[in-house]
Amino acid sequence: MSPSRGPVVPQRQVAVMAYGSLIGDPGPALRALIVERVPRRTPFPVELGRASRRWGGGPVLVPHPAGAPVDGQLLVLNPRVALGQAVEALREREGMPSADGVVEVGQVGRCLVLAASLPRNLPAPDLRPAALARRAAASVEAGPRNGVAYLRAVVGAGVCTPRTGAYVRAVLGLAGADTLEDAERRLVALAEARNGGCPDGVG
Repeated sequence: MSPSRGPVVPQRQVAVMAYGSLIGDPGPALRALIVERVPRRTPFPVELGRASRRWGGGPVLVPHPAGAPVDGQLLVLNPRVALGQAVEALREREGMPSADGVVEVGQVGRCLVLAASLPRNLPAPDLRPAALARRAAASVEAGPRNGVAYLRAVVGAGVCTPRTGAYVRAVLGLAGADTLEDAERRLVALAEARNGGCPDGVG
């Protein structure tokens, strides 16, 4: 005799909390799953607390107690996307070796909300705007994926942490520029002059 079957538990729809470069560039795997974008403030504080190898060592946003909630987006995925598929797509986009850095951060309406939670690795002195700017300037030698390009992307998406404004001003001052686009061009040119050619990955 087969066991009696209870009611089928419906799968919860999944959304991803985007608060950095993920807003504008979710990557091909995740982009293919998105059906809606909803403005949403992060349920956790965020700050420029990580030096990312994927951005040439430039500062990137991570959950951080020294930060504050920021304006981001909920990337609502197709209802047919299973939780495991969503986790894998986010893991792949963030370049994580395992899914340990993908965490559940709550539920909004019908959606289970996931977020990437990469560890912070910058000590408090390195969070000063001038120190962040020096790190971003050095990162342009890595090519187009650098700290200044990342900063342009998050500022363009309307993401602002307690340090963002001062950090932008420090980058502009360091480059002698009026815009972040011009700052990146000037810093790349300086790197080329130092290296006698193009920075790695540029050109």
